[in-house]
Amino acid sequence: MNYREEKETSQRYKEQYVSGLSALIEEREQICQNNREDYIKDIFKNPKQYRQDFRKMLGWPLVGYEAEELSSPKSEKLSEEDGYSIYRMQFEILKGVFLTGLFFKVNGEKNPLVIFQHGGAGTPEFVAGVYGSSEYYYDVIQKLTGQGAHVFAPQLLLWDNTYGVDYDRKETDARLKRVGSSITAVELHGIFSVLDYFEKQDYVSNFGMVGLSYGGFYTLYTAALDTRIKSAVSCAFFNQRKKYAYSDWTWFESAKMLDDAEIACLVYPRPLCIELGNRDDLFSFDSGKTEFERLETLCSDVGCDWLSFVEFDGIHEFCSDTEPLKKLVSHLK
Repeated sequence: MNYREEKETSQRYKEQYVSGLSALIEEREQICQNNREDYIKDIFKNPKQYRQDFRKMLGWPLVGYEAEELSSPKSEKLSEEDGYSIYRMQFEILKGVFLTGLFFKVNGEKNPLVIFQHGGAGTPEFVAGVYGSSEYYYDVIQKLTGQGAHVFAPQLLLWDNTYGVDYDRKETDARLKRVGSSITAVELHGIFSVLDYFEKQDYVSNFGMVGLSYGGFYTLYTAALDTRIKSAVSCAFFNQRKKYAYSDWTWFESAKMLDDAEIACLVYPRPLCIELGNRDDLFSFDSGKTEFERLETLCSDVGCDWLSFVEFDGIHEFCSDTEPLKKLVSHLK
């Protein structure tokens, strides 16, 4: 072929394609928002049905799964600390699928248990300070045990590349979605399985959940779907989903059904605290606050006494203020 041109010649056509797609998505988002407003009109009257729809949206094994008789969790005592003991526990959540976590068992006959969920690039060991400083988690596990709560910290498919175990979360999620599941559905099922076990232990009274970033995502979703979570603190996640449409936070036509504010409605009337750093360098504080204001509007008929919003001076990190954790444990006790 003899024809030649500079790359800039075709630039405007590419720009036109991109802008057309953006406009199309924005138009469809508005249609979905209108549909969503109609869809959730009875969310406070019939939460069980909405939870079932939510489960279907996320996929197997939250629906269409008959629980098998799996092995009891394995437990290894790691350390005896001042006021609590540390165990590494491994749960077979599905046949051949093992979820591991650290269990911090406080002294005493019967205490509440808090699931603490790490964020991206996190691990239970890092959060607990096993490697030294827990940095932007601000010793949250020790703060919870200090309030007299057991803590279980699960390891989800979110660790960084320093552990020598490679994985691709997005690819795993895509492959699960091809077969009617999702990484979120599998990991939520894992958390529910952990609750199933601890619910039967005579040293556990009831449950709460706390999480940062991805952990805030799982905290919001777990509390919405499982009413055994009696109080929850979701930090550095809650936001406008159209601004942060991560592939593993997105499902087919989810914009027509449930965004963050609607999912939070399914926690009602149990206490829910949303924490956002006003200098968050990953997710916009302003759009997160806007979504919380939309949540307040959705709750106009039931009131917002069960909701709290904490703006703290910080980046994408856990809130260092202990007061929300004290309130959570007091709710559980």
